[in-house]
Amino acid sequence: MIESASGGSANIMVALALHAAKRGHDVFAIYSPDRADPAVVEALNNGGLAAVRPSQMRRSIGPWDGADGLILRRTLTGLGKLDVIHSHSSKAGALARVFGRFGGTAQVYSPHGFYTMTGQAPFYIGPVERALGLLTDKIVAVSDYERRHAIDLGIGSDRVAVVENGIAPYQPLPRDEARRQLGLPADAFVIGFVGRLAPQKDPLAAVDVIDGVDPALNANLAIIGDGDLRAEAEEKAARNGSRVLFAGSRDAKPLFSAFDCLLCTSEYEGMPVSFLEALHCGIPIISYPVGGTEELVHDRESGFVVDPTPIAAARAIEHLARMSPAERNRLEIACRTLATTHTDATMGDATLELYRRLRR
Repeated sequence: MIESASGGSANIMVALALHAAKRGHDVFAIYSPDRADPAVVEALNNGGLAAVRPSQMRRSIGPWDGADGLILRRTLTGLGKLDVIHSHSSKAGALARVFGRFGGTAQVYSPHGFYTMTGQAPFYIGPVERALGLLTDKIVAVSDYERRHAIDLGIGSDRVAVVENGIAPYQPLPRDEARRQLGLPADAFVIGFVGRLAPQKDPLAAVDVIDGVDPALNANLAIIGDGDLRAEAEEKAARNGSRVLFAGSRDAKPLFSAFDCLLCTSEYEGMPVSFLEALHCGIPIISYPVGGTEELVHDRESGFVVDPTPIAAARAIEHLARMSPAERNRLEIACRTLATTHTDATMGDATLELYRRLRR
C-alpha cells in the first residue's frame, strides 16, 4: 500500500506487487486516489492482482488522519486474513502500522528515504519514526546508507533489512529519436535531471551546475519532471541565460538514451529509481553523496560521487565530457554490467524471502 501512487516509490511498489502475483501469491494493492498516477493505477489493475482498492490517505499531517486510518482499517479488514502488510513511504507507513495491526499479520515498511535524512525535519519526526519502528516487524531499507540512518534514529538493527531497488530491463528509444522528441541538439553534451521539482531534489542546484560548466563543451541540461519549484527554476534559468530544457512530466524511461550523463543534486534519497534507469541504458551518473551512491555510483566506473556543491558537479561533468570514446565506452559497459544485479526479479525474490522469514 502507498499514499503517493506516483514516482519512484510507486514504481517499486508496483514491481513488487506484480512479481509476487506472478509467483502465485494473492496480492492486494491499496493506494490513495489523491496523488495517483493513472499509469500506476492501470499497471496495478492489469497486473493480475487479487484486488486493487483506493483508500483516502492525505499527504499532510492533520486531524483527518484518524478518519483516514479508520477507513483504511475497514478496507484491510474487508480483504480477509493477511499474512503481510507492506506499506511504502511515510504516510501509508504510519497509517498501516497504527491502524492496520491484526494478530498474525506481519508489518513491513519501506521508507524510500527517511524525511530525517534532510537534517531539516521537525524535532518530533525522529522520535515518531523510532516509536513506529516498535510497531514494525521489518523495515526495508533500499541502501546501506538508509539502513545506517534507521539505526541512528534508534530503530533496532534487528528490525532493519536491506533490499536494494531493481527495475525490469528495458529498451530506450534510439539516441537521435529521444533527442528529437525532447527538442535537444544532436551534437550537444546533454545532462539529464529526472525527478520531482521539489526541495528534496533541488532542481535550483541543477541549474547552478549547468551554469558552472565550461560553455565550450556545448552542454545542455534536460529536466524531466514537474513540481512546486518549476516556475522558480525556469525563472532562474531564463535570468542566467542557462541552456536548460524543461520537458515537464512524462515517462522518462525511453528518453534516457538522449543523455550523456544523469545528474542528481538531491538533499537525500533512499536509492533513486532514476539511477537504475540510467545504468540500464549505460548512462553514467554524477551525484551528490546520497543514498544509493555507495551501491550504484562506483567512482570513475559508473560515474562520479562529488562534494554536494554545484561547482564540484560541474567539474565532474567537464571531466566526463572530455573523456576519449574508449573511456566513455568503458563507462557504458560498467554501467550496464552493474544494472544486471539490480532487476525487478532480484528485488522481488529478496522481498518474498523476507516475507517467508517473518512467517516462520
